Amino acid sequence: MTASPAISEVSSASASGISTPLTSISSVISLPSQIPSRAFSPLITHALDLPSLRSMPSAQELLAVICTYARRQGKNFTSDEEYIPAPEGFVDWATRIVGSGLEWIEDDDDRELIWESASKRIAERCGRTAASSMEHEFEVDGLDRSIILHEPSLTADSLGLKTWGSSLLLSNRFSALHGDLIPPSGRRVLELGSGTGLVGIVLSVLGYPVLMTDLREILPNLKANIEKNQDRFGEGGYSLDTNVEELNWLDMEASQAYRRSDQFETIVLSDPIYSSEHPQMLANVVNQFLEYDNPRAQVILELPLREKFVDVRTDLWRKLRDIRLSPTKQDQERGRDDFGEETYFWSVWRPIQYIDNPIDIDSLP
Repeated sequence: MTASPAISEVSSASASGISTPLTSISSVISLPSQIPSRAFSPLITHALDLPSLRSMPSAQELLAVICTYARRQGKNFTSDEEYIPAPEGFVDWATRIVGSGLEWIEDDDDRELIWESASKRIAERCGRTAASSMEHEFEVDGLDRSIILHEPSLTADSLGLKTWGSSLLLSNRFSALHGDLIPPSGRRVLELGSGTGLVGIVLSVLGYPVLMTDLREILPNLKANIEKNQDRFGEGGYSLDTNVEELNWLDMEASQAYRRSDQFETIVLSDPIYSSEHPQMLANVVNQFLEYDNPRAQVILELPLREKFVDVRTDLWRKLRDIRLSPTKQDQERGRDDFGEETYFWSVWRPIQYIDNPIDIDSLP
């Protein structure tokens, strides 16, 4: 079991002077060993038993209750898990704390810590778009340890900072069939739109050198996730052969890969289209970097079959055809991410001159 989000809050509390031993509930419920038992309040089953602000509870009493009901992310996009179920009315109580001046608590740092912690508990119960930064744990079929990815707060203009369902499904497929999908030629694989890094990290664990690319603002989090998992997998004797570079699809001529005239035998993408402009942008980049004179050249793609993007997908298939690519393999599967379940489409595209029986793109979903 991974550590509760409360750990950092407990550490902050200690640093800010909240050091009075808190009531232990270790005799009531088994808790992760990483979390000090003194950091939790007694088990509360009814909202009326939560500390009343009228009674001016101490900083340590408030923080104890707030930390007790921290949630952690479920693995592989499963539902959030609570170490201890919060009583009905907990969110209303936490909201009152955020709106209170907490005038009876003298230390400014203590008040800030309580407001911040209460806000986190509320956000954890309001869906992914309301949540603050978090860490997701992913168990990929066939790997002997999980992958931990940090995700900053999600905003409409930072979708690359989120791990999407396509990346987990594609990672599982690579883990199960990697020798069949990508021949072990030693050639570096190009990943377009690496995001938080799941697919590229999995490919690297499987022994492929990978060039992971994305927009400039995505790269710091991507690099941190690679470093974090290099440490995790390094303990098992793995060495992640990854490079990270900026590649803006609207300005690919500015990329290092373009200036080096790089060509790749395999290009991988997961969930790459979010607007009507993306199909042409993606086709331009693929056309630039795919090694067309290699009979093993391929583009491996996974994306969700979102109803609102039917026209965008159709345009993508046509744009890929326009750059002389045709699908040779395809599959559909069910998956999920933080926003629910969806049907996903996987396909492999190759230069049409090497295909005897190309699949009609009009048959694609």
